Amino acid sequence: MFFIIFLTSLSIQTQNKYVIQHTFTYRLTYQSDSTDVYAKQSEDMLLLTNDEVSIFLSENTYLKDSILLDIKNKPAAEIGMLDISRFPKTQFHFKILKEKKEDSITVYDKIYTDNFEYKEQKNGMKWSITTDTLSINGLKCQKATTYYGGRNYEAWFSNEIPISDGPYKFSGLPGLIVKISDLKNHYVFELIAKSDMNLIYSNLKPGKDLFITTKPIYFEKLKDYKKNIIERIAQSGFTIKDDYKEGVKQKLKKRNNPIEL
Repeated sequence: MFFIIFLTSLSIQTQNKYVIQHTFTYRLTYQSDSTDVYAKQSEDMLLLTNDEVSIFLSENTYLKDSILLDIKNKPAAEIGMLDISRFPKTQFHFKILKEKKEDSITVYDKIYTDNFEYKEQKNGMKWSITTDTLSINGLKCQKATTYYGGRNYEAWFSNEIPISDGPYKFSGLPGLIVKISDLKNHYVFELIAKSDMNLIYSNLKPGKDLFITTKPIYFEKLKDYKKNIIERIAQSGFTIKDDYKEGVKQKLKKRNNPIEL
């Protein structure tokens, strides 16, 4: 249960429509278990940009949103026949909005079935730009370093793409971030494709109740959820067998390496 003193719940009725001019696809390679170097997985992520904003989310989330938008006006009977289990799946439910004129970014994320929004200051990320250069996928890049979310990062940006942005919450360099990784290579984002085809994106905010909170409280709730996941599932009305409980606990133990520590 979430206390009103900490959180405000809003019902989302309308969505802004963003006209996207550039789409950058990043391959995220990540290690979900810090103790197992063989636990690496990958997922493609999208950076959608125009002159005023950028939106970062997983490609599968984008595809799922597109499917949901397409079926929104279909007859109820047809919608009821959809197999939700076949929808694209992702391990990363966040959507990150960066507005060029704002000094903060907005993060939409979820914990189980609850949707959250919190803001974070852009200037919390300090960059050190070096003279090192490297060619990555045909782009001349320059090295920069930063510390963020408990990790030291090495980034390679290119002013051949004069967009001061990048994957996840990273931005603020004089060119697009082509590759960025923490020094342990637990999280590596690398640009693999670019498209300049215009498109419309309008599914940024969740379509149901949204808890507006702060970043510290969001991560406190996330930690509490992971600690009490069995109880939360049971509260949703599911009967949980003992062997399933143990399986969930073991699975969580192997997801001990979030991008922000």
